[in-house]
Amino acid sequence: MKKIISFVGIAFYVAVLQAQTWIWYPGDYEIWLGNRMNNRRTERGAFFPPFWKTDSHYVVIEFSKQVDLERAENIFITAEGKYNVKLDGKLQFGMPSTLTLPAGKHNLNIKVWNQATPPAIYVEGKTIHSDSSWKVTYEDKEWIDESGKASDTSATVYMNAGYWNFDRADQRPSQFMLCREPLQAVSREKSSKGELLDFGKETFGYITFKNLSGKGSLSLYYGESKEEALDTAYCETLDRIQLRAGKVIDLATNEISAAGDFCLGNSKAFRYVYIEKEPDVQFDNVGMEYEYLPVEYRGAFRCNDEEVNRIWEVGAYTMHLTTREFFIDGIKRDRWVWSGDAIQSYLMNYYLFFDSDAVKRTIWLLRGKDPVTSHSNTIMDYTFYWFLSIYHYP
Repeated sequence: MKKIISFVGIAFYVAVLQAQTWIWYPGDYEIWLGNRMNNRRTERGAFFPPFWKTDSHYVVIEFSKQVDLERAENIFITAEGKYNVKLDGKLQFGMPSTLTLPAGKHNLNIKVWNQATPPAIYVEGKTIHSDSSWKVTYEDKEWIDESGKASDTSATVYMNAGYWNFDRADQRPSQFMLCREPLQAVSREKSSKGELLDFGKETFGYITFKNLSGKGSLSLYYGESKEEALDTAYCETLDRIQLRAGKVIDLATNEISAAGDFCLGNSKAFRYVYIEKEPDVQFDNVGMEYEYLPVEYRGAFRCNDEEVNRIWEVGAYTMHLTTREFFIDGIKRDRWVWSGDAIQSYLMNYYLFFDSDAVKRTIWLLRGKDPVTSHSNTIMDYTFYWFLSIYHYP
């Protein structure tokens, strides 16, 4: 067990010199981001959260760095959350965004509280940068005396900071979004009650309306096939919106937007979309915003059998669709992170994308927090798959 835990620490967060980047407690951002994704699932418009234990990020984190400066240096500090700064154990006034450190050896500590999103910092100086070499802890075991000086923290357990690729101060981790690209349906087919849109292939994203206006209700039914989208009573996913007084109300989420150009707030997987509306509801066009994680295709395959080539292409496209913030089981229904599905995705990813960050994010999310009270995804085999994923990590 100790060997495996040590391997996780070494493989995931090796302390390397790098340019400044946003940092946080390892695993916290992945758990927070995974909670956002795992809780997007709906069953015929009803919210459907995971049924296993859901963890959360630590709300107070201390970031620390020991420095030895040849000359005085100014640093710039940005944080996600309320924070304080200590230099050599002495609290600084307020929440300073800049700080001057004299020449010599110093201990720099920044403590951040954030209940809503993971505490994170971005520090930029000539030689002092926030990177994975910083130490972090959620329990510093210190006290501060009447002079404002901090006590000894020798009993504190520190880890190397976690990070991803948020390398600018304005690139806040909590604001991360996948990429989007506008797409149009390849065909439209009208019926007596509505209109069926075909986007040409299975896809994932948000339905958009151009100049949506009027008064009344509008319903959308999604499907992998025409038959599913037209089956308004039993299709897996659907949306309903209401228009009145120049407002658009998403009846699934109760979110209210202005009429006009409108984009639904929850993503869906589909090829076909069937739309029914009341007569007084009008719009100029329906499209979508395709949502995806930008990855580089590093693997390729080609042979003299076009059917086999097509099978590979479909498989590669499917792999890209399910490679998102994390590797998910499928884009249509669950959209959850399952350890058994993920370990297969890791192996395919190593040949197709070799996106090690997506692997690390998924493993951190599936690990969760202590205490561990049940098997991963409540399935004993899936816990063992998690250990195998560590073993296979390159």
